[in-house]
Amino acid sequence: MPAWSARNMSEASSTSLKLIADGLLSVDSFRLRPEFVRRLTVDQFDRYRDDAGLSAITPDIVLSTRMLGVQRAMLDQLMSDSVATRIAEGEFRQTRDNQGFRLSELYDTLQDAVWSELKTGRDISSFRRNLQREYMRRIASTLLRPSQSVQADARALQRENAKQLLAQIKVTKSKSVYSKEARAHLAECENTLDEALKAPMMRPGV
Repeated sequence: MPAWSARNMSEASSTSLKLIADGLLSVDSFRLRPEFVRRLTVDQFDRYRDDAGLSAITPDIVLSTRMLGVQRAMLDQLMSDSVATRIAEGEFRQTRDNQGFRLSELYDTLQDAVWSELKTGRDISSFRRNLQREYMRRIASTLLRPSQSVQADARALQRENAKQLLAQIKVTKSKSVYSKEARAHLAECENTLDEALKAPMMRPGV
């Protein structure tokens, strides 16, 4: 593969990742006007479910659940073993060092987008806290119970990023800008990361 082609592919991957991070995972993703949300109608199958009876589901709750579903699916895809494998194998096709798209760029970009409030000092909304919990669940799973197909580099990079995230949370968790809910959320995340990093790794099949 020509050097210029590999470089262009790397740039295209970086651009695509930035679009995803900014459009789906940033603090301003899915920011909708309150009047728009109030005009939305609830699907009657959601409002009158057989298993819930006459429910009090509101449009904003339904909308936030569906938006989180989109973000959850994106995290599942980008943090999957198959994507890590393709990126790692792509390095073997590069003709020059540091030319291809790297796994570290993927993980760093995702973490920066999902946890941007730790750097900007903005309060963490309930919608963002839910996204951060989804991210935490995937990181903890990789650290504690890595699958047989997980790349060694992927596990090592996620462990390193978990250490960095833990350090950031410890520094910022007590800032007055955060609501009581956000501080409790950060304390819980700190505990989860600390336990995951200290716990022995469970080998697949054990």
